[in-house]
Amino acid sequence: MAEHIGSTLKPLDFYRNRESDSSSVTSIEGGQVPPKVIDDLIDNKMYRRKFNALIRKGHLQDLLDLAEVAQGKDKPSHWFARATRTTPVPGNENKPTFWDRSLKFLKRLRKVRHIAREIGQRLKVPANSEKAVFKAAWRHDERAVQMAVTAAETGRKHPFGLFCAIAFKSLATQAV
Repeated sequence: MAEHIGSTLKPLDFYRNRESDSSSVTSIEGGQVPPKVIDDLIDNKMYRRKFNALIRKGHLQDLLDLAEVAQGKDKPSHWFARATRTTPVPGNENKPTFWDRSLKFLKRLRKVRHIAREIGQRLKVPANSEKAVFKAAWRHDERAVQMAVTAAETGRKHPFGLFCAIAFKSLATQAV
């Protein structure tokens, strides 16, 4: 009877069987890879997990926007790594992390882009002067739209020139 029981039982695999060992290879590089724009800015590929976690939390568009801003910097990968730092700097544990500050910056950047589009709809902006509109929108927020409306209503020949005069001359008079 003992022979019959022993022959029907298979040897126990306590943790894994050999078939699952070859199919479940895990490594640091394994798993999902962030989009190429973001991945190109990651110098140390061991940090891909951090970016994948941020993407899973719903910050893909934030990362893409930061990657776009980073392209205009001197050292894009260094700036991007610093902007996405999620741990506090030693000695500054009470202050917001760089990631928190970046999210706040992106919120303001999106608002300024929206204001600049509104100004562009109200005024005929020359192609080489888009940065001036963006600068005025960054400095004045919603008041820049009011300045554009004033310039469009009163500036008959050159409303954009009047807008620039209002937006940038008003700062000089306020400082005095």
